[in-house]
Amino acid sequence: MVQAEAVGVGGRSVVSQRFTTTSPESLTSAAILGEKTVGIAHTIGVRFADPIPDRKKAQAAITVSSDPQMQGAFYWISDSEVRWRPERFWTPGTKVSVAVNIYGVNLGDGLYGDENLSYDFTIGRAQEIVADDNTKTIVVKRDGKVIRTMPTSFGKDSTPTPRGIYMIGDRVEHIIMDSSTYGVPVESAAGYRTPVQWAVQMSYSGIYMHGAPWSMSAQGNSNVSNGCPNLSPADAEWLVKNTLRGDPVTVKNTNADTLSGVDGLGDWNIPWSQWKKGNTDT
Repeated sequence: MVQAEAVGVGGRSVVSQRFTTTSPESLTSAAILGEKTVGIAHTIGVRFADPIPDRKKAQAAITVSSDPQMQGAFYWISDSEVRWRPERFWTPGTKVSVAVNIYGVNLGDGLYGDENLSYDFTIGRAQEIVADDNTKTIVVKRDGKVIRTMPTSFGKDSTPTPRGIYMIGDRVEHIIMDSSTYGVPVESAAGYRTPVQWAVQMSYSGIYMHGAPWSMSAQGNSNVSNGCPNLSPADAEWLVKNTLRGDPVTVKNTNADTLSGVDGLGDWNIPWSQWKKGNTDT
């Protein structure tokens, strides 16, 4: 109980008021995925540390503003990660601000946000990549002009490269390709654990455009990979150094299904009519 004393014209009066404070049953944090300058296909990702019971409350705590203004919508790609994207690719030079005001917000079932955060970024140059199985090439266009054409080898018949629109994620100089990350034991006949130089992430499920000196004789004429578009080391290095997170990559004419829209880097494969309806009740 809190007791307060106030003195007025009529003398002293004492006012008592009883109230209780509550402690959150549990707290969750959030992280905003991105970099300061991103590609035209970048989608805004807010990843929570825990599954969110009340998606509507979480979305209501997130604001996105841009100059020039772009209309967009939210869509959950998992129980703990929500994305926001416009209907079409961003205009180069757009300035974007994101605020996640979850501090003290009940996100459902006694789960409260523990900290607010914000993120400002700029859309970079208009760069698009097309990987075409008919020509076995990867073509990079910047501001509408072709700046590089690279021979490639896509996934072989048993492990074809999924079609669709990808967003570039991480770009790394060294990585170990490990089949166990998508369920194939390294010790099995189809398993592998291979060190790779120069790799550009295309999906959460392990697809990268990467250097593959062992397949250079096949690049440009046949498909021999485990699903990743293979490149020469020189082309892979160039790609790592000349791409941004959020650059779009369109893979076409492969003998495979479309990359899942909830893969993590396949957001643009969900039709806008479905995306804008959202999935807060799922």
